[in-house]
Amino acid sequence: MEIGIDILLCCILRLCFLFGTFGVVPESEPVFDAPVVNVTVKAGTTAILPCSVRFLGAHQVVWTDQWSTLLTFEDRRIIDDERISVERPYTKDWNLHIRAVRSTDKGVYNCQVNTSPVKIKTVNLFVQVPAKIIADLSSSDVTALEGETLTLVCNVTGVPMPTVTWYRHPLEDDGLKQRIGMDGEVLVIYNVSRYCSDTYECVAFNDVPPAVNRQIKVTVQFPPEVRLPTKRIGQDVGRETILECVIAGSPQEISVWIRNGKELTDSEKYRIEIYEDKDHTITLSLRIRNINAFDFGQYTCMASNILGKDKETMQLYDYSLYKKTTTQSPPTTPPPLYTPFSHYPLATQRTSGYGGRTELQFVTIKQTTKHIPGNNEDAHRPLGTRNSNAVTSVHVVTELFATTATIAIFLSNQWL
Repeated sequence: MEIGIDILLCCILRLCFLFGTFGVVPESEPVFDAPVVNVTVKAGTTAILPCSVRFLGAHQVVWTDQWSTLLTFEDRRIIDDERISVERPYTKDWNLHIRAVRSTDKGVYNCQVNTSPVKIKTVNLFVQVPAKIIADLSSSDVTALEGETLTLVCNVTGVPMPTVTWYRHPLEDDGLKQRIGMDGEVLVIYNVSRYCSDTYECVAFNDVPPAVNRQIKVTVQFPPEVRLPTKRIGQDVGRETILECVIAGSPQEISVWIRNGKELTDSEKYRIEIYEDKDHTITLSLRIRNINAFDFGQYTCMASNILGKDKETMQLYDYSLYKKTTTQSPPTTPPPLYTPFSHYPLATQRTSGYGGRTELQFVTIKQTTKHIPGNNEDAHRPLGTRNSNAVTSVHVVTELFATTATIAIFLSNQWL
């Protein structure tokens, strides 16, 4: 009897071990594979909400949404939504399929078994929506005046919320774009200038492919500005020449050459051509054929648009007259360094008695004099007696008055 009790206790312990280790429960108690599951899908795809039940027995399975709306009963759809169905790849599976899932389908779904109390498995559905730009609420091509404040808007939606990045495409369209500003749906350009005329692009992305973009062309208007590469040009009679002016302005409307108050047009005498440059700039050229004396004079380049006008005047002159004037001009002779004189009476030295006598004599020289000859250069110095033992001291004082200079020379002789 005691042996039979021991065997029964051993069997009970074995069952408890098995149940505790492998989670085995009596068949009358259904068990879910996992209590909570999170499912993330992209909008437009099929969302599969898993629900596996072991030991279901005679119990029944239903699906409800976050508002407790009954969606399915067993494997039958209850709600009037053809996108929803229950798929059972295996007998224990009661998976809920939602085809062409929408962002509004996100939320909490419950797989329930009608036990007492009811057993519930929760599935959290997250729907990711790719970035989308709302065209009606975003900026299109825009025109602004120079100096204004310009606001560009790129209104986007998506789950999660997309990040908007701004780029600028230069007008030369070399394929390179520059990132500008801060991330966000709004780009503000203060004190816009003519150099802001470009194509701007907003790119929205939220890590859910694909990224979307929108390009906005910005045109900045300003009054015309006329510039002449040269204001005077010469040519010979019988030849032809080309006058050019550079015009910057937006919009480019009227650009003409004017002579004696009349607009010039294409003819046998004149030919007008327009060359497109970058940055709202054109070059307006005027070709004048077979120049005669009546063609010399002033030509005016004028441009205007809705914001204002500007003009510059160019002079066409007879180049042959300029060449004659240049040929007949006398050569210029630099002024002499000094003007020579017939004589320079610098000083006279005389001896009388036992002492020396000091004589004072003035010499007047033109202001252009740069050099005064020395004693050995004065060929007209008066002769006099000189004591070989005498020591002569010479002091020169110079004073300039207007166009003349006066030099006073003092001679002092002292007998030793």
